[in-house]
Amino acid sequence: MKQLCEDVDEHGLHILTIHDDTVLQAATYAKTPDLVLRLLEDLPDRHLDKLTRQNHVGNTILHETAISNKSLEVAKKLLETALFRTARYGKVKIFEFLAKKISGYDEENQRQFLQRRDKTTILHIAILANHFELALQIAIKFGQLVGEQDADGMTALQLLSCNREAFQRADVLNYVSSAKREAARKQEQKYKSALQLAKFLIKRDTSWETTYPGIDQSKPVLHKFGGSATIEKRVEEAPMSSSGTEEGATKAPLFLATRSGYVEIVQEILTLYPQAVEHIDERGRNILHIAIKYRQLKIFKLVTEIDLSLMRLVRKLDNEGNSILHTVGKKNKEYVPNKMQGPVRELQDELLWFERVKNVTPPHFIDHRNNQKLTAVRLFDSSNQELLQKAVEWIVEDTVKMQ
Repeated sequence: MKQLCEDVDEHGLHILTIHDDTVLQAATYAKTPDLVLRLLEDLPDRHLDKLTRQNHVGNTILHETAISNKSLEVAKKLLETALFRTARYGKVKIFEFLAKKISGYDEENQRQFLQRRDKTTILHIAILANHFELALQIAIKFGQLVGEQDADGMTALQLLSCNREAFQRADVLNYVSSAKREAARKQEQKYKSALQLAKFLIKRDTSWETTYPGIDQSKPVLHKFGGSATIEKRVEEAPMSSSGTEEGATKAPLFLATRSGYVEIVQEILTLYPQAVEHIDERGRNILHIAIKYRQLKIFKLVTEIDLSLMRLVRKLDNEGNSILHTVGKKNKEYVPNKMQGPVRELQDELLWFERVKNVTPPHFIDHRNNQKLTAVRLFDSSNQELLQKAVEWIVEDTVKMQ
């Protein structure tokens, strides 16, 4: 039966009887739950809307599976599968239809349809699939999903804060061809939907409240001799990440959005919760450390304009004793410079970042040494040694060509 369905356009929704019963409904009558679920899994996404199709009696496939007590588990599994596929393919109308079927249940009973055993919810799926308009509907309809974490400990807002496609904009007027204008229009609509979803989720997010304690850095380390009691205390008291990886250390939506350069989310969080600007992650870093490390200039400028908190932010040292100026020399491993620029321009950009951060660094922190006894200048020089060599070679080659 499954093989035969693959040969027809509508697969399991192909009408089989004179009473408009589909193959799925016939499989339900025959009490073959495994076949019903396999047919649903194989159903092309373009036909999901037809799950609401009624036979002459007025029953849909969901009605048919719910008629018999023997089909109750099948009905639950069918509804769960349908909801997750709806979220994956962005089918708004079919979602509204299916959501009504469980609207009368309490939250505990709704959970079996909205969240899989691996903790993934239909809200997670909608965001991962870039269906932000549907994701907002899901969040409004089933508010209990907003704070749910998947197997990786990620909430809906966290996933949105590192979604590469969420906040890309396209100017429709820049395109001449109708096809490109239409694509730009869709991208702009996706951007607006993502922003609307972000605002909704941020209002219900309190992750910034879970912060790590700050340590007094009023006395910088200015020498490299002996074992500094300040450093020892800092290493002993500062909470260390259980993971040694860089990526596992920053999961707060504010910091995820900062890494990704999503000014919209950062601005919205700081507007609603101004005190969130002083959030500290498990590596002892604040938002300036993150913005600098990932070269997010717009967010760096946004934060340095907050006069009330700037004095404390610029004095913060991370768990390794790095100031914000040290962070310029701690490049993000994923950082890829503009391929059109040569090593000379890239080095100029790095030097510009160093001067930019130096301008907001307190004078008595400029010569501060981190736990490795390195000043910010020494760390910067060490990190950019290879780039400097490439820049010199590039200049020499360019000079030879011009002769």
